Amino acid sequence: MNARKPSHGSPFLLALTITATMLTPLLISGCSSSRRAQEEALSIQNAMLQYQVDSLASENRRLLQQVQALASENSSLTARAGELEMRLRESQMPAPPPPAPKDMSSPYADALAQYRTRDFSGAMLKFERLLQAGVQDDLSDNCHYWIGECLYGMGKYSDAIHHFETVLGFPNSEKKDDAMLMIGNSHAAAGNKSAANDAYNRLISSYPASPYVKKAQEKMGK
Repeated sequence: MNARKPSHGSPFLLALTITATMLTPLLISGCSSSRRAQEEALSIQNAMLQYQVDSLASENRRLLQQVQALASENSSLTARAGELEMRLRESQMPAPPPPAPKDMSSPYADALAQYRTRDFSGAMLKFERLLQAGVQDDLSDNCHYWIGECLYGMGKYSDAIHHFETVLGFPNSEKKDDAMLMIGNSHAAAGNKSAANDAYNRLISSYPASPYVKKAQEKMGK
């Protein structure tokens, strides 16, 4: 069985240790009292101390690098934790309410409800106030349309036509075919059959898929 060899660290340290071991008995026994031997012994001791100092310095640098790496990793983890916490708070916030449908704007709905009770003058006043207050663009054309309907219900056909024509001036209005039909109806109610037929033909040619085309054709037939 092979004997286990003792470990003495690096080769340089091992050589220094062996040399010191060999010289120490000589110095103690007084075999050599020369100054050179003393200087060599001191040189070896200084070399050993310097080696230890260098080793400690190297170890200190290694530990410092580890500390810096851990600090950097901790900073990244802290930032990540903050980001996750913010996302968690955002996910727990209540969702914003859906936008109200177009016809559910409260003052507009009130005015429309009043029109349906055939209170034309009261409804018209509310629609006019909405326009004066700067109602959103997607309701402005509707307000003009229903003012026209109120005026038509009050027998003021010329004024009604003015508001229906105003609706046609809105590029994205969804009430254009409604307004064209009511322009024809207003002319017909005022006794101007030729202008009424022109309005009905305009509706048929401009909006052939409109559900009001059949009504326009029926009125022209009469």
